[in-house]
Amino acid sequence: MKIAIINLTGGGMSGGYKKYMRNVIPRMAINLDIESILCATPSSIDIQSWFSFLPKVKFITCKPFKWMYYRPDDDLKKSLKEFSPDVIFIPVERYFKFNSVPIVNMIQNMEPFAENIDENYFINKCRLYIQRLVAKRAIKKADRTIALSKYVKEFLSHKWNIPEEKIGLVYHGIEIPRFKEFIRPNNIPKDWEGNFLFTVGSIRPARGLEDVFWAMKYLVLEKVNIKGLVIAGETESRMISYRKKLEKWIKLYGLSSKIYWAGKLSEKEMSWCYRNCAVFVMASRVEACPNIALEAMSYGCISVSSNNPPLPEIFKDTAIYYPPKKGKLLAEAIKSVTEWDNHRCGEASKKARERAIEFSWNVTVERLLTEFKKTIESLN
Repeated sequence: MKIAIINLTGGGMSGGYKKYMRNVIPRMAINLDIESILCATPSSIDIQSWFSFLPKVKFITCKPFKWMYYRPDDDLKKSLKEFSPDVIFIPVERYFKFNSVPIVNMIQNMEPFAENIDENYFINKCRLYIQRLVAKRAIKKADRTIALSKYVKEFLSHKWNIPEEKIGLVYHGIEIPRFKEFIRPNNIPKDWEGNFLFTVGSIRPARGLEDVFWAMKYLVLEKVNIKGLVIAGETESRMISYRKKLEKWIKLYGLSSKIYWAGKLSEKEMSWCYRNCAVFVMASRVEACPNIALEAMSYGCISVSSNNPPLPEIFKDTAIYYPPKKGKLLAEAIKSVTEWDNHRCGEASKKARERAIEFSWNVTVERLLTEFKKTIESLN
């Protein structure tokens, strides 16, 4: 089987997208069912540098995706014609067509379809509306779509009336942590070690940080023994005003000394935070298949999560749940966890690690290739 992977991004990649590519491509390259792979990416993303030599993989560049007008550039079309793929995989919600080659698309981002993010500014709502139109067109016209969770599959089937036989369910994987090296991020007070809340994700309304801040307010008022909150994640330029709004709220309620904006952390720094947090908090309004939830479980974190889908589908019984936008209830859930004895904490941590083992990148690739084969067979 010859597979063309076309990364139709605007010129960048999210952290989750990068992890997907870094784990999927090498495993495809050594799979005996794969004859060769053509991987096209905008030149601003030096994807080839992420890997040592990969047999059977050829990397090329393509023009970035533009939502107002996009057509495959001549060089890309020439490369595809020479490569003659059996299937084309678009790992993001973008429309693409090349001759009669079957197209497999994938829903990575469910944020454009969420109806519960009230904190979005008008401009961001407009951007998400456009993304929703682009994604819907892509999925409607694709020969097959990869859903990253049952929640996404049901959304496609029930909301967009995509036939179930054209949807494949393939979860993300996770690599179980094995290295022992880790680094405490600069400026996190030493006395916070083992006694702070930890949350991860780019700083934007979909992350539901307001819930965590309200929870911190209640925890401080009730004098719960939690030193503070560490937030890992970058702030994009278009989200600076939103970040400033959050900082203003934090200052208003006297929480500045309780909040540490860690920014983008290295793997070793992330490892330290997962290992040393008292509670991992996930307040997301919507996800497709959250890598950070898988990571938290792989480290045995004790997690408190909103009950927005698909988080209960991913965490199952390894997390304590609260209703979104209810900061006080989140605080109560966190408080209850901090009162657990060592035995209960140990059991919860063990259960989380066991759940993480159920997600494997090897399984992800095997199931993905099965979906490619189904697509090819259905059109022959």
